[in-house]
Amino acid sequence: MEDSRRSSPILVLLTIGLFVGGGLYFAQHYKIAGLDQIQIKPKDEPAPTPSPETDLDDVFFVNSLDTADKSPTTFSSYAKPAGFIARQTVPPRNLKPIVIASWALSGFGPTKFADDQTRSRVIRILRKFDVIALQQITAAERDLVPRLTDAMNEGNGAKFDFVMGDPTGPVAQSEQLAILFNQNRVRIDRSQTYTVADPQNQMTYDPLVAWFRAAEPPEQVAWTFSMVNVRVNLARAPAEVALLPGVMSSVRLDGRGEDDVVMAGLFQADDTYLVKRVMGNGVAAAVQSLPTDIFGRHQTSNLLVDRNRTNEFIGRGGPFDFLRKDNLSLSEAEAISSHLPVTGEFTVWEGGI
Repeated sequence: MEDSRRSSPILVLLTIGLFVGGGLYFAQHYKIAGLDQIQIKPKDEPAPTPSPETDLDDVFFVNSLDTADKSPTTFSSYAKPAGFIARQTVPPRNLKPIVIASWALSGFGPTKFADDQTRSRVIRILRKFDVIALQQITAAERDLVPRLTDAMNEGNGAKFDFVMGDPTGPVAQSEQLAILFNQNRVRIDRSQTYTVADPQNQMTYDPLVAWFRAAEPPEQVAWTFSMVNVRVNLARAPAEVALLPGVMSSVRLDGRGEDDVVMAGLFQADDTYLVKRVMGNGVAAAVQSLPTDIFGRHQTSNLLVDRNRTNEFIGRGGPFDFLRKDNLSLSEAEAISSHLPVTGEFTVWEGGI
């Protein structure tokens, strides 16, 4: 009886052989996928293609300097050579350009701010830009720019902030220069904000300088730039405009190592004079051959960049004609400002990548 219950040695060996052979076949042809829900899939099944909704940040990074090997690799495991800057594979077109503007507000002060219609129109225009250099703000009330910024942030989730220089210019007609910026688009280093020293008072209004970085790309590849806010006195325009190359050079050599300088302001000169006679052909103007006042007569405001250093400027720019866009009368537009904002667009990627 006991002998009949024992398994035959041959049967045991056959059973073991079947298990071993099946295990080898399974290991060669199948894989186990998933943790919460185990799935068995053939090994030769093609990898799933990311859907259009897939966030590429979660898929892979690539070495943007290596054009020969396009195979994906994880960022954490890639041994980066010295000096290498990794770039996310998000196409640049997925991030909007930074719109930099300059606007002379024609004596913007308590009276204009107190007028509900004028204030709302100014705010609606300012919200269209990411970084805005403002000139011709009266210095009678130091809290005017903070109140303007607070009003810009009311009710729409905006996150604008500002930097502001001390009152400058003649005592009886002192003004403030300010730079407003959208914190969703740029970051500022407040320790790098300063007024250009002018011990000999060669310029009536001291230029204001601030340093920014694009907020959306990774920090190591985000565009950084210095912005110079300039207000030229019309009565001294030829002498003060002649100083602009020196101002741009001094900002570039101020010790921070920042080569991208955007000079924005009320220059009291057109692009032909500024570029050909003062700055040189290496400088690009955002506004070319177009008037920048509401009357369509003169070009006095602009943005200037060194085309040999600032590849981030994508070549689009010009006056923002709020008079025609909002279908205003001349008197309504003049209540806001006799000057039009001027704009230029810049890529968020350092080096224009």
